[in-house]
Amino acid sequence: MKVSGIIVFLFSSLFSVLIYSQEPYEIGDHPMARVSGWELSSTFDISGVQGDTYPHFFSIFNARWEQVSPDSVGWINIIRHRGIDTSAYGAYIRTFFYSSEKTTIKIKLEYSEEVNLFMNGIFIQHSRKEGRTPSGTLELEVEPKYGINELLIYIISRSSNWRFRVTSYPILRSHEVNHALAQVSWETENSLLTPESVQYDESNNLYYVTCYDYMYYTKDSPSGYISKIDKNGKILDLEWIRGLFAPTGLCLYKNRLYVTVRNGIIVFDTQKGDYITQYDIPNTEFLNDIAVDSIGRIYISDTSTEPEKPDIYILENNEVRPWYQSEHVSGTNGMFIYKGKLLIGNNGEGLLQTIDLEDKSITTICSLGTGIIDGIRIDNNGDYLVSHWEGKIFRITQQGDITEIFDARLEGYNAADFEFSGETSTLVIPTFLGDKVVALKLNY
Repeated sequence: MKVSGIIVFLFSSLFSVLIYSQEPYEIGDHPMARVSGWELSSTFDISGVQGDTYPHFFSIFNARWEQVSPDSVGWINIIRHRGIDTSAYGAYIRTFFYSSEKTTIKIKLEYSEEVNLFMNGIFIQHSRKEGRTPSGTLELEVEPKYGINELLIYIISRSSNWRFRVTSYPILRSHEVNHALAQVSWETENSLLTPESVQYDESNNLYYVTCYDYMYYTKDSPSGYISKIDKNGKILDLEWIRGLFAPTGLCLYKNRLYVTVRNGIIVFDTQKGDYITQYDIPNTEFLNDIAVDSIGRIYISDTSTEPEKPDIYILENNEVRPWYQSEHVSGTNGMFIYKGKLLIGNNGEGLLQTIDLEDKSITTICSLGTGIIDGIRIDNNGDYLVSHWEGKIFRITQQGDITEIFDARLEGYNAADFEFSGETSTLVIPTFLGDKVVALKLNY
């Protein structure tokens, strides 16, 4: 390399360092605080990625998230964490923060080349660096929801300065995390085929587990089944009922086991394992969870994002009909009935909500950020227990205080539609891609 070229290179490198090392400054009259608590995905090829579309939940789960911290002046260098891969120009970066009041948050995002910003799964804004400036800047205001909120950035860069910095006013604070409140007490063998939901049968003193088989679409015939396991995690009958079309939710009423499959509901006799009947539910997107009230009415969620489709169906007097539809509810999955209310996971909005069974009025308990609210139960204190399919489990008090008590991601599996034993204060968790059921003893 010629001497003149070396001088130009050194000058440009030094100039870049000086620019990137500047301290965060004020927006208006407010000092901006560095945002931390970031998780960085593995880098990837951006071909075919829609920049204004939030990533699919399987992409989120398989992103190989790594916790990263800003340097002394707030920058996170992606190349330093992931290395240089000439084919991988994209990465996801996310952080979660807690809001206990209605407020407006000022956000300043500085980046190396191009970004797409999402708040709670909703696309907010795209920004690209202009001209020869060393970094692009995006400034905006957001209104968080009460509870947990997610800020996710899809960042693209083909330069050697692949980095970003985010500051805010007021400071973003994380939700409470206390994993000492729960510990694994037992687990089954990992021979279950994508376990999705667990239901306790008190009369037979055992658990039923739906095994979804997430590769069902590659099979010539329905390959899902229901297993029986005892209260210590021993598999009693691996394929007690077989030949089911990707079964998900379970509920039990008077020795009848109701099972959600892709095209409707199938009912079995729990004493003999015999097929009783089936209820087809046409024109649905993805039938998912199921719950039963005190008089035997069955509620079925459809995890649909189409506003014109019903969110929840009801099976009553041997007839299925739409029960609830609202433009403010979408992607409904987890459900549970408690004190005349249907608890639901409104995944389109990231909200835990209740619907009154009589007048259908809806109340929001809190936000849990972007994710699939899968399992919902009530603990012995009357607090809510809620799982995100990706792996986190939360305790939410009646006052709305949120504590993360477990993170199955750290163990390499999911936390799907779990059951709760009040007798032993234990969650029984189907781990989906973990191919086993894990029992989690609560320590409070």
